[in-house]
Amino acid sequence: MESHKTLFESLDKAEKHFEAGQIRLAQKLVNEVSRSLKAEGKVSNKLRHRFNFMSAQSRYFNDISSFATNPKRNDIIKEIEALIAQPHENPKKQANEIHGLQTKWQLLDQSSKPAGREQWITFKNLTDKAWEPCAQYYEELKALKIANAQQREEIIESIIQYTNSHSSKWPGLIEMSKYLSQTFQKWQSFAPVLDEDFKKLKEAYHLARKPINDAINDQEIKNYKAKEALIEKVKLIDDEDTRSCIQKFKKIKSEYQGVGPAGKKNESLLWKKLNESADRFFEAEKSLANDELLLIKQLSSQLQEGQASINTIKEQLKELNKTRKSPEFTKLQKDLKAFELEQLEAVNANKLKTYQDLLSYLETDDENKLLINKDIFRALHSPLYAGNNAELLECVVMLELIAKIDPPSSDKILKQKLSLEMLQNKFSGKSITDEEIKNLIIKFINNLHSKKINSDELKLWERMNEVFKRIINQLP
Repeated sequence: MESHKTLFESLDKAEKHFEAGQIRLAQKLVNEVSRSLKAEGKVSNKLRHRFNFMSAQSRYFNDISSFATNPKRNDIIKEIEALIAQPHENPKKQANEIHGLQTKWQLLDQSSKPAGREQWITFKNLTDKAWEPCAQYYEELKALKIANAQQREEIIESIIQYTNSHSSKWPGLIEMSKYLSQTFQKWQSFAPVLDEDFKKLKEAYHLARKPINDAINDQEIKNYKAKEALIEKVKLIDDEDTRSCIQKFKKIKSEYQGVGPAGKKNESLLWKKLNESADRFFEAEKSLANDELLLIKQLSSQLQEGQASINTIKEQLKELNKTRKSPEFTKLQKDLKAFELEQLEAVNANKLKTYQDLLSYLETDDENKLLINKDIFRALHSPLYAGNNAELLECVVMLELIAKIDPPSSDKILKQKLSLEMLQNKFSGKSITDEEIKNLIIKFINNLHSKKINSDELKLWERMNEVFKRIINQLP
């Protein structure tokens, strides 16, 4: 029974993915449940019915996907046919264009249902034929790979010679690191090479670099021990005069900075230890932190009592640098966000009321009274009064779909039509913008019959009011 519960949860997740337009994720979950059901054998009717419903959803989206992408695949096939009929004079350009068409085909397979077998065979056969003029290009590419391999062999030999010349007395750590970096950049520039040469050259390259890397590592260990010794010297400072202690610390710190690198992984840790060992000398720093905590307390009181604006408090917080990780600082930031949210909710409430009252301002001339978008105001000022009931209904249903409100069953056919259009737009990478929402509201206003709203229009406007509640942040 526990496994059945997990399968139900997977199907619920799949349904949410479908609703969010995440089709591939949803279909993956449905396929996993399908495999589990086959392994289980006998399952409850409830689970079977739930799976059958989600499986039908998956097939539906596959059909939609094919409907949207198959014409694009046919276009790619036509491009290949055109390339065969009139190939490029430059084989490299021919190869690049074929590769580009193959990439477009693969992207369609990744974003939708894969191509059918017949369509795929047609594409493959045409692609093979289009590759035929590129043979010369591949011969040139092979020659280039062989030349690159020879250059890499020369780089390996130069590294070996460097080791032989310097192993008796290695240069400084920074100089060796710089040399390895330069040879690596040079190595990278001679690519690609033949597959059969790649592994052999890579192993020889790392083997040639190893003595230099070992020498770098030895120097890093030596520097690590030197820095640790300096940190211990700081710990031994115990003068009665704080200023004397700070001066001695600064002198040791300067010496510390003159020591070479101790390895990327160690540097930050050692630096932290050095400064922590001198924290006792800097009581003044702690005093500053206490002053900041007192300021945070005062700002918190001002916020609660409404004595300072949120922006003013934020500006003062920018000046703090000693207490940014303190619980007091974190709490004040949370309080600021909560107050900002309250203000936003108040603004949204006023905004919602303005939109719900829009039709009471038809043919208005009072520009100071309405704090709404100028384009919507112009439509209210001079409505077209087209009196098109179909357009009115389409505006309402479209906005309901955007707001994820299920339209009445009487609008089922229109809902299916608009849902399909939205889905096709999703497959094309298009999304609903705030501009489109604004245009739908203007379209509704312009398709009213007259300033005197009839009962049917009033019912549609009541549905619009429910939409406004859901998409308040998208309203202009």
